[in-house]
Amino acid sequence: MSHGITIHTPEQEALPKTTPTRRCAIYARVSSSDRDDSPLSSIEAQIESCKSYIYSQKGMGWKLIEPIYVDDGYSGANMYRPALQQLLADMSDNKIDAVVIQRLDRISRSVEDICHLVPFFTNGTISLVCINQSMDTETPQGRLMINTLTSFAQFEREQIGERTQAKIAAARANGKWQHNGVPLGYFQDQNQELQIDAAEAEIVADIFRRFSKSQSVDALIIELEKLGYRSKVRISKQGNKAGGKPLDRNGLYRILNNRMYLGELFYRNEWHASKHIPIINQELWNQVHAILDRRARRKGVPTTKDRGIFFPLSDRLFLHDGRPYKTYESSNRNGLRYRYYKVTATAKEKATGTAPSSIPAEVLHKVAIEYLLGQLKNPIGLLDKLPLEWKSLPQFEPSHVLKSFAHIVNVWEDYMAPLKSKIIQDMISQAIIFSDQDEIEFVLNVPGITMMLGVLLPAPPRVSRKLLGLS
Repeated sequence: MSHGITIHTPEQEALPKTTPTRRCAIYARVSSSDRDDSPLSSIEAQIESCKSYIYSQKGMGWKLIEPIYVDDGYSGANMYRPALQQLLADMSDNKIDAVVIQRLDRISRSVEDICHLVPFFTNGTISLVCINQSMDTETPQGRLMINTLTSFAQFEREQIGERTQAKIAAARANGKWQHNGVPLGYFQDQNQELQIDAAEAEIVADIFRRFSKSQSVDALIIELEKLGYRSKVRISKQGNKAGGKPLDRNGLYRILNNRMYLGELFYRNEWHASKHIPIINQELWNQVHAILDRRARRKGVPTTKDRGIFFPLSDRLFLHDGRPYKTYESSNRNGLRYRYYKVTATAKEKATGTAPSSIPAEVLHKVAIEYLLGQLKNPIGLLDKLPLEWKSLPQFEPSHVLKSFAHIVNVWEDYMAPLKSKIIQDMISQAIIFSDQDEIEFVLNVPGITMMLGVLLPAPPRVSRKLLGLS
């Protein structure tokens, strides 16, 4: 079910007394990077200002509904936020008449996402109330203003990121250390430069030497614990102590993959020679990483982007809480390859043994193909859900859609793997796995389907040069 956005302003005239109750939902969001902003941007402040505005419109039939939709700690750069997804679902179920937000950038900082949201609401039945900004998306001027404001928000966000990266790069180019997480083997002096900690440096070097001779990572971890080797101890500005624990697999691999031990620092998206003294020589580093590379081919490593043909749902598959699935590929000693999607487990899931299972690519792709073939065989439901502006395109002329989709179904088994992957990518914009992994929701990619149908449009009839008077 699609809806429409209307931006309300405080200056609007009161509704007649006969106007039915308007159910108002509040959406609030704050990201981790917003924590240092003005208190006015906090979750509590957003909610209170939205509540106050709703209560002030009580005479117009406005009524607050609960629960309040809150995404705490989620970036506005994308739409993969649990509360926002639930809000959109409840809007589709006709549970909401108006969505109240403090500022437009609370619901999105991305121009692309705003452009996706605006056509999603097309019937004018749902209003978006932005209490700090006055605009109306039902007019061309309002849509221009929304895109302009969002563009500036996204521009500022990108500028902040670029300035921060430039500052770090400049400092590191001069041998300065710009983070709190000084690695094991070093300490930071008063000039923000890294200096060797002799005792810790010997531990790091010994870990590299022992790994190069060890036949088992598990046995090595037990050995390192018996030797009393621990992770780096760090004291926060508040005096809180962290680290100092026995090394696990993750801690071990972080040490073995840290090129800082070669005397390098990372900035401008690559590693550069630095002024600090290396702990590991190049020969030992190469020896250790030759072993890591051999084991990675057996254990499974993230796949590279150029192998997307085998993972058409790469960058499109998410757990219900917004965590993305990564793609992996491994092989055993018999040469058999295993491809799968896996989500990074939280610390709590690791501790309780409740981490989501990896999903075999073959199984997931089979489910996706069955879903798509069902849509292709019966596209009426798809056509009914299309916004009006899409329905007017020649690509979505019903007879053309039916003919094109029927052709794809008929020759599906004859398609090579690359074309099948391309169709999956064109038709699916997002796939969401729910916690028990027994249910998956696919979100169709209308722009991709539009492009695909456009390719299948019949070519216009040719006109001879003679008829055009060119012969």
